[in-house]
Amino acid sequence: MKPLTVAFFGISGSGKGTQCELLEKYLRKNDPSRPVVRPEMGNLLRDFMKTGTSLAVRTGEILAAGGLVPSFMPIYMLTGMLNTSFDGTQHLILDGTCRRPDQSRAVDDMMKLWKRDTLEAVVLNLSKESAKKRLIARGRFDDAKDEALASRFGWYEEHVVPSIEELRTLGWTIHEVEGEAGIDEVFAEVVKALKLA
Repeated sequence: MKPLTVAFFGISGSGKGTQCELLEKYLRKNDPSRPVVRPEMGNLLRDFMKTGTSLAVRTGEILAAGGLVPSFMPIYMLTGMLNTSFDGTQHLILDGTCRRPDQSRAVDDMMKLWKRDTLEAVVLNLSKESAKKRLIARGRFDDAKDEALASRFGWYEEHVVPSIEELRTLGWTIHEVEGEAGIDEVFAEVVKALKLA
């Protein structure tokens, strides 16, 4: 199997993290000779903030106030992680990285550096109503309040959708997957879209 490079997108509640986990397990089982690298941006940020540097402190202050970290931060995190754990031969699953167009361009530059020529993105499409139901079912009531959801969905439309389009412009193959079905059904569609079956 050729090394896979895939970035996942979708609104809050669309199940990106779950689908990334399922894909990682699938690849480990079906291509055991090739490792899988799956940077988890939330964990990378949390670990970084424990370093206590001035940048880490400032980043913590921004997050504590409910703000968004500067656009270079996810790229800084990703670069550091890939520098120590990626040599270009592994499968790579990205979630939480290309959230603004400049981040998409930076990730594309990185992939070109490692001579990755098959670049793909999966967009999980989910209605706002379904997203709200899922977040409530997960016990995330604060996330599912109308104001919070309106803010998140607005941010997704303003920043993330243009990021997806930037990847398309850069030559990435964008797969639109219907995310309304159950987890297994959605994953079957992800596998089909990526031509892994």
